[in-house]
Amino acid sequence: MSTHSTHHTQPGPASGPDGDGDQGRRPGRRALLAGLTGAGAVAGSLALGGHSALAAPAAVAAGAGGYVVDVLAKGADPTGATPSDTAFRAAVAEMLGGAPESGVTPKKVLLIPPGTYLLTQPDSLLPPTQNTDKSTQSVIDGISITGFGKRLSRILYAPTARDTVLWRNMDRYRNIRISGLTFESQDATATFNYSFSSKTFGVQDTWYTDVDWRGAWKAGIVLDGPVANSNLNSEMGWDHCQISGSYADAFLVMGGLPAEQQQDQFLNFSFRDCKVEFQSGVFVRNERGGSMNFIGGSYILVDPKSTGTFFKLGANSPRADSVMRLYAQGIRFEIRGTGHKVIDSAWYKGTITFVSCDDTARAFEPWALTDEAVPHVYRFDASNPSRGPVIRYQDCALLGSHRVTSATATTAGKLLYDGSRFANQDTGTGSAGFLRWTGPAPWYEFRDCLVKAVRLPDAKVP
Repeated sequence: MSTHSTHHTQPGPASGPDGDGDQGRRPGRRALLAGLTGAGAVAGSLALGGHSALAAPAAVAAGAGGYVVDVLAKGADPTGATPSDTAFRAAVAEMLGGAPESGVTPKKVLLIPPGTYLLTQPDSLLPPTQNTDKSTQSVIDGISITGFGKRLSRILYAPTARDTVLWRNMDRYRNIRISGLTFESQDATATFNYSFSSKTFGVQDTWYTDVDWRGAWKAGIVLDGPVANSNLNSEMGWDHCQISGSYADAFLVMGGLPAEQQQDQFLNFSFRDCKVEFQSGVFVRNERGGSMNFIGGSYILVDPKSTGTFFKLGANSPRADSVMRLYAQGIRFEIRGTGHKVIDSAWYKGTITFVSCDDTARAFEPWALTDEAVPHVYRFDASNPSRGPVIRYQDCALLGSHRVTSATATTAGKLLYDGSRFANQDTGTGSAGFLRWTGPAPWYEFRDCLVKAVRLPDAKVP
């Protein structure tokens, strides 16, 4: 699958009735369009015109101009020839309507029409003020920033200084919706977002829909929290997004200050039907724990010569004994070289589950037959000696071999393969088999599995 697809959009004809028979519940199409002006009229016309690729969100389509702040109206340059930082900041200030200092709920949507907008200064997307008074009245609850779709509304971040952050959430913003946008970095030391979250105020319920990240980044989203606070209240979701480019660190970093004990409760993170197709680096780096769901989509490490990992799970200490959970379902993983890994885990407890996943797209290549083709690694001895999570593969197709390291006999943690197929190895376990280990044999089980096209005898050890 190519990561450089083009997006061609032709406005479709209006379809369906004008809506005049729906009186009493909503305005008709003509009445709605008549009440919109400027960008609001464009958004409403596209939303009602029957072409979903250009449809603006309901909040834009349903309201008159008073409910929309258009960055073009503030002087933004859609050609990308000149910086639009001043225009974006003015538009955001109007959208917040006095926030963040007063803690009001915004009443407008920030609209970014089709075009390329150059931002050269950090914090141009949202002001980075911190909730220093620790008051719930200071939380900004409900922010919508929308474009017209990936590759149509494009923000190019080319900061004049190094090691900057495009936008920060310092325990201030909740219930954020960012949709229909492409963000591209031209600075490999830049970070897209830094979020500092506590259990009382949060940055929880932040959703990205139809958003695309491109270019070279240091990191995508970095999560931290206050000292001596283990519940970081940082729920986030990604729906039909695309993660491309390269990451010196990782796209999602959970535990940006790993020496701090509080980096524990990163809860409720969901990626749904996303295209994770990046050059190098790490997709998700989780230094302590949390609850994560990855459902559907295509995950590809594009450059065969690079090193990269989709899920890198650390075991830094000290830490509180909180949840450790990763669930992946219906994902097609494509690794293209021996430097690529689906997972590298040092978790000492919890659950890691792969259901109906397939990483065998390149199983036919010579490198996939070598001992260096090890896309799944579990280090039971990294934190608490010889302890690991319960690891389950159900109805999966798997390339190369899996490796486990342990110092002494396993006291906790198990690998269970149920109804899965191993594409390359001739035997099930041992030095030349699919499941290999360093140190004592781990606790493992095979049920109803195939090695190539031959049934593997069921086994349970110990």
